[in-house]
Amino acid sequence: MKRNIIKIFIMVPMIFATLASCSDYLDLEPKDDLIQQEFWNNKEQVSSAVAGCYASMNQSGFTDRVLKWGEFRAEMMVSSGGGLENIMKNYMVPSDGLTNWSTFYATINYCNLVLEFSDDAQAQDKTFSIAELNTFKAEAITIRSLAYLILVKNFKEVPLVLTATATNQINFYPVKNTEQEVLDQIISDLTSAVDDLNLGYSESPAHDKGRMTKGAALAILADAYLWNEQYTECITATQSLIDLGRYSLVDGDEWFNSIFFEGNSSEGIFELQFSDISSTLRNSFQLGGNYVAYQGIAELYMEFPDDIRGNLATFDLNTNTVFKYAGVDQTGEYRGSDEYYNNFIFYRYADVLLMQAEAYILSAENKNLDQANTLISQVHERAVGIPLGVTIDEVSLLNALLLERQKEFAFEGKRWYDLLRFARRDNFQDQDLIINLVDFKSGADDYEQILSYYSDSDSYFLPIYQSELDLNDNLVQNPYYDN
Repeated sequence: MKRNIIKIFIMVPMIFATLASCSDYLDLEPKDDLIQQEFWNNKEQVSSAVAGCYASMNQSGFTDRVLKWGEFRAEMMVSSGGGLENIMKNYMVPSDGLTNWSTFYATINYCNLVLEFSDDAQAQDKTFSIAELNTFKAEAITIRSLAYLILVKNFKEVPLVLTATATNQINFYPVKNTEQEVLDQIISDLTSAVDDLNLGYSESPAHDKGRMTKGAALAILADAYLWNEQYTECITATQSLIDLGRYSLVDGDEWFNSIFFEGNSSEGIFELQFSDISSTLRNSFQLGGNYVAYQGIAELYMEFPDDIRGNLATFDLNTNTVFKYAGVDQTGEYRGSDEYYNNFIFYRYADVLLMQAEAYILSAENKNLDQANTLISQVHERAVGIPLGVTIDEVSLLNALLLERQKEFAFEGKRWYDLLRFARRDNFQDQDLIINLVDFKSGADDYEQILSYYSDSDSYFLPIYQSELDLNDNLVQNPYYDN
């Protein structure tokens, strides 16, 4: 029997409903009732296929993992149920379904289908220009790059699949690529895609923030450079984004309402649009839900009592609820069960400013501590109303930066990667940033056990799901999980 290894939920081809209006573009559901020969004939079909790439990220298996992988191994968020005890203490095993990467490879395959077959449609449709074709392909490349960046941060080494699987009747046994090979591909792809992407979309804020644009590609590129310790290149990418002139920090008194309740703010760069009930956010964060802020979160914001990101903005002090997703306003009102239409924010302008600050601190060629201080201060002062006020040296600024990111992006799926990025530099010189999580995770009776789970740096990357290994002899388990 022929077997398909990376479970990419193949639809032959990945077909989406005909667009009834522009507003439908980001709200499509996949259909698989057509065959390959009946598709890729015109611009509208390619547009539908690209919409499908976005829709594939709306699946709970994608957004749910982005959130869990990025938060639960760190200290900001805990779960009262749902089988997440293992990831919260960094004890992951290959049989844990949370390590299943199939939804990410589904998205990657949808993008590969666009890249492989959209030329055929352009050749047959006289109204389909080369410029339009290149923009659609650039969107697919950028979505694929985002998926691979998420995978490489979590698994380190993953199969780099760049061709479409258009049938489930072929042998498909990819090997793992190195972390560097995947990052090189991401960087190369995004560098070329930026030129073909639109600056923005005028149809609606949802189109403008919910589709891949030049700004979105530059944000992902800057993130990849930062992860790859290419600091000068990160400065260039972030500055190119800033120079677009399309993004700005929202005013402090609008931080919660504009960014999180309304969504698609002037600060948003790429936000996955949820037009209906999102089970990921509703089931996770509604009052009494499974995911809550850690008990000591109020202390994080205590130094500045007027921090607009504190109580009834990021969290609810009385219930430990993650108010950022569940709340309505600072009266303490909560969303109803049918009101979880939040966007899932991947990148916003504050992130870009702080990425650039980090690069200025660490760059050998372009180190600029004063500029780094200015950038951190923009985010800090927006929140608390007073300048940053730290000593201008590398260690002090890095500490201030990491703390500012913790406060600003709490529960946005970034904390674990921030800690890992800081810890792994210079051969894990600052591994204590992760080892110290044990104090949050353990009690007297299990301290040594949980310490053992956090002590080996190989454990900071997830195991490959056992089902993938069983089906593909070419895959090799990540080192920590060999035994």
